[in-house]
Amino acid sequence: MRYRKLIVCLLLCVLLCLLAFRFTGSEEDRVRIALVLKTTVETAEFWGEVMDGVDSAVEELGVEVTVTGSDSESAVDQQITVMEDVIATHPDAIILVASDYDRLVDVTREAVAAGIDVITMDSDVNTDARTTFVASDNYEIGRSLGAQLLENLDSGPVAILTHSSYSSSGIRRVDGALDVLADCPDVEVVGVYDCENTFDNAAAIARELLEQYPDLRGFVCANEVCNLAVAQVLTEQGLGGQITVVGCDNSRQQIQYLEQGVIQSITIQQPFNMGYAAVEQAARVVRGQSVPAFTEIPCVIITQDNMYNSDNQKLLFPF
Repeated sequence: MRYRKLIVCLLLCVLLCLLAFRFTGSEEDRVRIALVLKTTVETAEFWGEVMDGVDSAVEELGVEVTVTGSDSESAVDQQITVMEDVIATHPDAIILVASDYDRLVDVTREAVAAGIDVITMDSDVNTDARTTFVASDNYEIGRSLGAQLLENLDSGPVAILTHSSYSSSGIRRVDGALDVLADCPDVEVVGVYDCENTFDNAAAIARELLEQYPDLRGFVCANEVCNLAVAQVLTEQGLGGQITVVGCDNSRQQIQYLEQGVIQSITIQQPFNMGYAAVEQAARVVRGQSVPAFTEIPCVIITQDNMYNSDNQKLLFPF
């Protein structure tokens, strides 16, 4: 009887080992992924949520992810160098958040030529060499921002603030907003302004625009940084709620400004899902499974009218 129990215990141990191997693999077989961010300096809560999704995928999928990036989002040359250094370590896959739609093309092709799968996330590169792009539809985000602006005003001068005029996310969001606003001849876009994803730059641009255009009626803000800077400037100048502001992302402060009526709407990208999906798709590619050319992460428009909806509350407060 004692020996029978011992045999059963041994069989259970073998089964557990086989299951562990099934889900995580050996250290030698584990998928190695390099995540190359625009910058390792946290500029917005958005990226903290993306990394939460990445960490969750790492734990659940049994992969290894190393994270690197540049000192700032505008340091394109540095990101190219970072990519070259990562290629030299020959990971199984690279998840790239490209700081420049065109200038990261050559190094992306270099990685693919070295036998490394490249998955882009949030901001794409201008080449089909990468395997899949994991992101929200940035053009549709822009169209959503333009449409939300027109829901709140029907005439007057407006300005568009973007986090980047050379990353695909910035380019496509601006294109979408401009296309919608072009259909409303009574709304004049006074310009598109690039803050290089820094709060101080965005705030300075907002102050200058308010001085230059005292009859300014609205702001389209292409990301969290732009949105928060504009909202703060308007609040400081006692203009909160008098000028229409629409933005993207869902930091705690943005939600507060939405509740206060300083911001009229925000478009949420579900960054946790984006981070998780990027790692998941990278693992699928390395393991020989097929993935689509575009892995879309759906967006949701939040306003004062629907922000207390139970489903939207879960999106607004994933913290």
